[in-house]
Formats: sequence, C-alpha cells, structure tokens
Amino acid sequence: MTKKSLVGFASLTLSLASVLSLPSCQDKAQKSAPATAAEVQATGLPIALVRMDSVTSQYKYAQEVKAALEKDAQEHQMRLQSKGAALQKAAADFERRMRINAFVSAEAQQSEQQKLIRMQQEGEALGAQLSQQLAMKQQLMLEDMMKELRAQLKEYNKDGRYKLVLTQVGDNVLYAEEALDITDDFIKYLNEHYTAGKATAAKADSTSKK
Repeated sequence: MTKKSLVGFASLTLSLASVLSLPSCQDKAQKSAPATAAEVQATGLPIALVRMDSVTSQYKYAQEVKAALEKDAQEHQMRLQSKGAALQKAAADFERRMRINAFVSAEAQQSEQQKLIRMQQEGEALGAQLSQQLAMKQQLMLEDMMKELRAQLKEYNKDGRYKLVLTQVGDNVLYAEEALDITDDFIKYLNEHYTAGKATAAKADSTSKK
C-alpha cells in the first residue's frame, strides 16, 4: 500500500463544486426592451418569453440560493480537507516507521496499516455522503424557487395579458420577436416584490418579539 493510494479520497473535494451548477451564462450584449401591451397586440399572439439565465443571475432569491449552496459546499470541502490532511499525516508517519523498522512486530505493522485503510474508507464515505446531501439540498431549494417564480408570474400576469409564457434556457428558442421578451420587466417585478416581502416578514418578526 502506497501513500498515494491512502490519500486518494482527498480529491473527492473537487467534485463538490459540480453541484453548484445553477443555470447561468452571460446576457446578450443587446437586451430587448420589455414588451408593452401594444407591442404584444401588434404581434397578434398573447405570448411572452422569459430568459432563465438572466432570471437566475439577477433575481435576488436565486442569488441567495446560490450563495447558500456555495457556503455549504465550502464547509463540506473543509471537512474533507481536514480528513485528507489527517490521513496524509498518518500515512507519512507509517512510512517513516517502516523505514526505520520501528514496529515491534509484524502484527503491529499490520494493525497500523488496517487503521490507515479504515481512515481512507471513512473519508471516501464522508465525501459521498456530503455530495449527496448537497445535491438533495440544491434540488429542494431549486424546486422552492421555481414554485415561487410560477406564483409570481401568475400575479404578474393577473390582467391576463399573456396566455402563454415560454421559458428560454440557453438556445432552446430558435427565434422570437423582441417584443415578446419580458425578461427585464419580470426580473424587476420579482426583485421589487421579493425585497418588499422580506421587509414585511422582518417587520412582523420584530413585532412578534416585543
């Protein structure tokens, strides 16, 4: 058994970053203006388009979700790095004792070797557990955010201006009239109502504590 094989689990920390992949990309240099009622009527279709990359990068709720996931990932990574450092130290000590023939018996050497194997297995198990926990938390938080988006969109469209709202993720829409793009206006609405909602909740919480 080599030192390299004993400390292999530490590389699992790198995989934690992959669970933070909230949809994001740079907005187009030229942003279209939000559609007005007259422009929608001019198209002849009560349809609107929302670019999700812009929503996930500019919506304050989405930004907070991403920040929370990044914080958890960093904490998990620190735990794995601590485990990895302990294993590296133990492996180095084992090799040193092997070189100077410090073990009193073959049984003592084998016992120490088995201890290192257990430490490696525990580290690998911890890495898998933390990755699973973070992935599950990400899924739940994104589901909650999507529920909120749908609820806010329903309120945003309470006048019934749009009969269909399409979501553009990446390049899944081949073509759309610029007048149909309501992304900027919808994000503005989302952030205004999210900020107002948090302020109301904070005020209610402050009142209840008095």
